[in-house]
Amino acid sequence: MRFVRELLSKDGTRKVEIFERDNGTYGFEVLKFSDDPKEMCWMPYGRFSKCFASSADIAEREARERIEWLESNGEDA
Repeated sequence: MRFVRELLSKDGTRKVEIFERDNGTYGFEVLKFSDDPKEMCWMPYGRFSKCFASSADIAEREARERIEWLESNGEDA
């Protein structure tokens, strides 16, 4: 799997990673930054890994349709 692009929330605490699988399909994962002193890392949340798109653009479009903060809060990437 390789990461293709990242969509970051304006406040920098959430992101969507668009990736390409080894079989040539694309998907996305949603992550939230945990600022707990014992973690300080990006953690996946939500159940979006079931997206199987034929291109990165289609995976991004599906993410924008399904993830509310991408539209309501915008993104910087």
